[in-house]
Amino acid sequence: MKNLVILHLESISRQRLAAFAAVLPHTTRLLREALAFDNFFSSATSTRMVVGHLFHGNDFEYDTATTFEGMKAEVNNPHLFSILRDRGYNAELICLNGFQHVRPIKLRSWSDDLPPIWATNDFPTLIARFDALTDAAPFAIYVWDLISHIEHSLALAPHSHGLTDQIRRACAVADDAVGKMRAILERKGLLDNTTIVLYGDHGDDTWTHGFKNGMIHGTEPYTDIIWTPLAIRDPGLTPGTVDHMASTIDIAPTCLSLLGIGAKFSFPYSGVDLLHGAADFAYSQNFCANQSNGPVGIAKAFSVTDKTYTLLASSRGLELYAHRLDPGNHCNLLHFFTLDKTGRPVLQAHPGAAGHFRAGWEETPHAVERLADDFQRLRSALAARVAAKRAYIVERGVQPSHALDPACLDTISQEGRDAFFRRPPTIEARADTPAFEFTYRLR
Repeated sequence: MKNLVILHLESISRQRLAAFAAVLPHTTRLLREALAFDNFFSSATSTRMVVGHLFHGNDFEYDTATTFEGMKAEVNNPHLFSILRDRGYNAELICLNGFQHVRPIKLRSWSDDLPPIWATNDFPTLIARFDALTDAAPFAIYVWDLISHIEHSLALAPHSHGLTDQIRRACAVADDAVGKMRAILERKGLLDNTTIVLYGDHGDDTWTHGFKNGMIHGTEPYTDIIWTPLAIRDPGLTPGTVDHMASTIDIAPTCLSLLGIGAKFSFPYSGVDLLHGAADFAYSQNFCANQSNGPVGIAKAFSVTDKTYTLLASSRGLELYAHRLDPGNHCNLLHFFTLDKTGRPVLQAHPGAAGHFRAGWEETPHAVERLADDFQRLRSALAARVAAKRAYIVERGVQPSHALDPACLDTISQEGRDAFFRRPPTIEARADTPAFEFTYRLR
């Protein structure tokens, strides 16, 4: 029987992986040894939601809850580690929690039939625990290292030269853990009999879409938050990169397949085994489907992503981003368009626009038509997902009082539009003044 190790990269997105590549050599090495998924998108922007989605192989687990505190897994599918325990695995979750002495870790998605979560605030103790657990095969170990979470990285603040350096050092410590655990498996001759899953739960949106009381994740599912690493190292897999769509909810069925366990998830919206299929889209959300908007300017939002675009729907309306050209999601492409009576985008005239814009849109009608087609396909998929989540809430006897209004899918969000299109002042030198004196005139 093969072993399983799932390494949870806390708050590490593709963007962060690239930004701090120099201090992530062990993670980079593991990625090279593994099958990496170029189009992996996290199912949520909240760690606790993501972990629940992973363990149960679907993203409906918490959708009846009206508050984050009230989240409780519905168990639409059996817990991945409960399945493994029933097959004879020693199933454990170990955690490095910097606040363990004052705020012990709690995880609503960790099943009561499993051993209690083991946690420490000491790095060597975590590694020693991992070493001990790998003596008893077959094992399934979920490793949650919180050091790269912005709050837990405070432990490194006294040794850092500012916030960027603090996060860089936290990534280095997390990477060191990856390296030490890989070395333990190699030393024991277990590396080639162990499936290792390395994945990021979400990234951080460091105030680039508004202050939002300082929140940097748990906010709307923009690409910089949900585009995260996923790599699977397994003796039966050839290292390389695949570009088909993948989501957090696909990890559990893929693990079962790699371990040769025939258990199937029966919930209709379950993930797929990535070795034998792929979905057309990846979906994500920041709140439960029956949760209201946040009190600090965060809108409950759902997104659907394909290889080119991310489409978001919230109470503000629709936002569309070309995520490979605009990974920070700064330009809502729908601001260039209006929607006709059929809901199809129609490009607006932008007199005087630079040739760069004309080359991308006005002089490339094929690109406009493709965007319109892709938008309608994405909106149909997102509308179906939003409707399915509302129906799910109702089927469980809960009033969908805070479910997203489907009318949101018919309007374009105006958030940021005025700032984006506002013309800046021009600067003119007056003939009767020195060259360094200017007046300002709005165009």
